[in-house]
Amino acid sequence: MKLPIIVVASLLLFFGAGAGAQSPAREIPDFTFFTVDGNPFFSKQIPKDRASLFSFFDVTCTHCKTTMKTLGDRYADLRSVSVYLVTLDGRKEALDFVKKYGPQLINKKNVTILNDLNKEFLPKFQPQQYPSVYVYNRYRRLELYEKDERKIPYIFEKIKGL
Repeated sequence: MKLPIIVVASLLLFFGAGAGAQSPAREIPDFTFFTVDGNPFFSKQIPKDRASLFSFFDVTCTHCKTTMKTLGDRYADLRSVSVYLVTLDGRKEALDFVKKYGPQLINKKNVTILNDLNKEFLPKFQPQQYPSVYVYNRYRRLELYEKDERKIPYIFEKIKGL
């Protein structure tokens, strides 16, 4: 059964407005994601001696492509932080996406591509849209949240101070 366009538009507006009212997680929440190798990755595995950057992306999102490209191009500025690239998409799709748009991030010791198979990211981190980038300090507290891919270059200034 097809829904009339006005009903679909109303539902999107209703649910979209609720999502926009969310506040990003102030501290890194407990979670279980999975590496592209299929291994569980727990929040307790995050190093405590450095800042962490989480980039939430979708492989079909144009803005996510721009964000991934910026993160890859500026990898030298990310060496001092733990980088987590998180998606709801499948392992192969996620890996292909990062290889295509952020190849400089592949096989780096401080970069981990994670699949959110249990769909925990949305309720726990509360992103407002794709892409969403979070910078947490070594005490696991939020320093910066950015959802506008045009402002992603500003995160590198914040990282220098952590």
